[in-house]
Amino acid sequence: MDRLVHIYTKPHREIFLSFFWRSAMIKTDPNMLKVCVMGEGGVGKTTLANRIITGVFNPATKMTIGIDFHLFQMQILDPRKTDESLLPISLAIWDFGGEDRFRFMLPRFVKGANGGLLLFDLTRFSTTKYLKEWLSIWRENAEPQTPLYIVATKYDKVSIAAQEILESQLNELKKELNIQKHYFISSKSGYMIDNLIQDIACDMWLHKNNVKISLAE
Repeated sequence: MDRLVHIYTKPHREIFLSFFWRSAMIKTDPNMLKVCVMGEGGVGKTTLANRIITGVFNPATKMTIGIDFHLFQMQILDPRKTDESLLPISLAIWDFGGEDRFRFMLPRFVKGANGGLLLFDLTRFSTTKYLKEWLSIWRENAEPQTPLYIVATKYDKVSIAAQEILESQLNELKKELNIQKHYFISSKSGYMIDNLIQDIACDMWLHKNNVKISLAE
């Protein structure tokens, strides 16, 4: 995938200054989509954001202080057409700090989101226990039916023997949280990263623009 990238990483004090104009842009531009990347500290949120925008794995990411912004120019197949027409998308990635001290910021910044990625670490399945808290914040502040995916990170560290067990556990988790879609990914190898972003961007665009696609199409 070709990547045309504008990276906006702002310190905590500047987030509030830029919040309103960013929200206005996202609201008025049908092809600008806001995705929130959520989860506990250390599950791989910033590593995923960096992999998306650069195509490169960076193992030395620092803890996100508050929220980081990344603007990623991409293309998706136009879901309204039957050929391979492409639709340009500006994907605004909001990388939320996972530490408890930043949690007070989340409700305001979830508002206006077009989609969300709820991350946990496959090597620390205990990180799933915090998903309910993130999900509660999401559902109280995002519009109903806004696309939300569970994303299981660090798949490259999972043995073949453990994959089937983890798949079963994740299916149970999806039922418990009432979330339909999930992805296993690896930011290190790039496994399923492009598929994830294409899928969520398409779902977000359809939802934002209230476009319904029938199975016959």
